[in-house]
Amino acid sequence: MDALRKDPSQESHPGQPARIESVPIAAHPEETDSDRLAVPRERAERLRLRLAVEQYVERRHLVPPLSMEELTAHATAIAQAAQADPAHHSYLMVLLSNRVWRDTIATVPYDRRILMLPQCLRTRGVCQAPMDEMGLLCEECGQCATGDLQAEAENLGYVVLIAEGTTVVTKLLEQGRVDAVIGVSCLSTLERSFPYMAADAIPGLAIPLYQTGCDSTRTDFDWVREAIRLRSEEGWAGRLDIDELRTQIRNWFETGELDALLHPSHTQTERIAIEWLRKGGKRWRPLLAVCVYKALLGVETPVPESTRRLAVAVECFHKASLVHDDIEDDDAVRYGEVTLHRRDGIPVALNVGDFLLGEGYRQIAECGMPSGQIEQLVRVAVLGHRTLCLGQGEELCWMRAPHPLTPREVIEIFRLKTAPAFDVALQIGAIAAGADGEVCQVLKRFSDALGIAFQIRDDLDDFHSEAGDGDAHAMRPSILFALAHEQATPAGRRLIEAVWCAGKTDRAVYEQFLDQIRELAVEEKARQLLEHFKNEAVRSLSPLTNAHLKSLLRRVVGKILGRAC
Repeated sequence: MDALRKDPSQESHPGQPARIESVPIAAHPEETDSDRLAVPRERAERLRLRLAVEQYVERRHLVPPLSMEELTAHATAIAQAAQADPAHHSYLMVLLSNRVWRDTIATVPYDRRILMLPQCLRTRGVCQAPMDEMGLLCEECGQCATGDLQAEAENLGYVVLIAEGTTVVTKLLEQGRVDAVIGVSCLSTLERSFPYMAADAIPGLAIPLYQTGCDSTRTDFDWVREAIRLRSEEGWAGRLDIDELRTQIRNWFETGELDALLHPSHTQTERIAIEWLRKGGKRWRPLLAVCVYKALLGVETPVPESTRRLAVAVECFHKASLVHDDIEDDDAVRYGEVTLHRRDGIPVALNVGDFLLGEGYRQIAECGMPSGQIEQLVRVAVLGHRTLCLGQGEELCWMRAPHPLTPREVIEIFRLKTAPAFDVALQIGAIAAGADGEVCQVLKRFSDALGIAFQIRDDLDDFHSEAGDGDAHAMRPSILFALAHEQATPAGRRLIEAVWCAGKTDRAVYEQFLDQIRELAVEEKARQLLEHFKNEAVRSLSPLTNAHLKSLLRRVVGKILGRAC
């Protein structure tokens, strides 16, 4: 606990090979020989399963992070091959997660790790340690193993928490205080923590309690000490701080920064275009390009001007598409302000959008990379631009002759219209870093699923928006309306068509329409689809062999779509 209240600054110990140490460790005084040999059959079984997992991971060359789906499937395969008791399935998932993260954690400096110990290791009637808002303040009295574990970990530089739950850990991770977690807990708690750890791609080792309860519980203390001491000579690559990088990228779109990069001649068109580039938005697309670049080449790799130009090009393409989209949909508001075509007129807005497209291609052409890479970059941008126009075109043609759409048809419009911008950003970052075609194929599948999920989430947000400026309010293709039409009665379908397709705006009819949407519970079904495509995005990352890129993209899913869907 003291390590949390002060800034841990102990010097890291010299590296050792990336393996669990095999030096003899004395039993804790509380552990008698009879304790250690009480259930030799169970102890032997646990060792057998650990060996089975070790061999399985080595054969499959598994790369972290593994999704819950992957953990479950692999644990099932190991259990079948090892003829393990089905009751050991959760234990195998823990072992599997530990093994795939072990080599990564071994490279993390001790002072960048947390050791989480449960309060239930103590004997409540004997332990006199006080509590505070962060957990138990162990006094290392020797009555249980907690004090010895805490002392050893803190001497190495760990932050040690003797607490239940993950709230404090989550805060420390968000603050960038730690990069890995070693935790001791009961299997049920470990199972509940898996989704949260997976969502943030947090490197973690978990040691389950073998004797559960709320008092005087037991675990394999040798195993805990081995995990604490785990160390590798390989240097720690670091964990990319997405929020910090996002702030840095936002600064690139300030007027002075853009002028230095674009060298405008201060025409009216350039002034309006740069002003538009500076406006709002989350900068997801340039962020994705830079994130992929750094994940492939190393977190500490500085962003050269060539990559910065590419990131700006990605945002030029995105902002151009928004100008044209606002014109095509005749939207009145963007970023809480009047849209460009409403303010300056359609001809000027069209010209600014076209200028931004040209500026994006100029930045690619003049980024200074070898001609072969520039050719690849241009091809990716062209294909993305073409696909986006096909998706937008499908929506525009539908608006001329509205008719009921199936959920599958709406999702296909989303795939064509929204996914390409993510794909272009991701692939531009990968190409700039010299990635091969296999990585780019994975990124294509990932961006398809991410783009669809992103648009489904937008539909849900629009439906509840009071601003009334989203696709749902404008009666454009919506997953909610398609789901409702598919599941409604014949009378309900006629009502949905009257509002969605025929454009009837009578208030009473519109209220009936909203009631129909709610009665059919299509919001919940849309959320299930959102979760499906979110999982599909995670699933698509399975072939990646670069753990840094895989972890980064896993975190990106949570950043863009949110952890709770």
